[in-house]
Amino acid sequence: MLRLKHLFRLIGDFGSYAVVNRVWWIIPMMMLLGLVVVFITVGQAAAPYTLYTLF
Repeated sequence: MLRLKHLFRLIGDFGSYAVVNRVWWIIPMMMLLGLVVVFITVGQAAAPYTLYTLF
């Protein structure tokens, strides 16, 4: 639970940084980075089953 609290605080800090400094380009970049992390995490869990069905 503590990790989620820190994660949301970090996301909020990035958001406030983007608003204060008017660097709107950082928001889509952080969203893409988050999606890549999610895909890597899901891919690591699904990789053994995918490889087993291919061979």
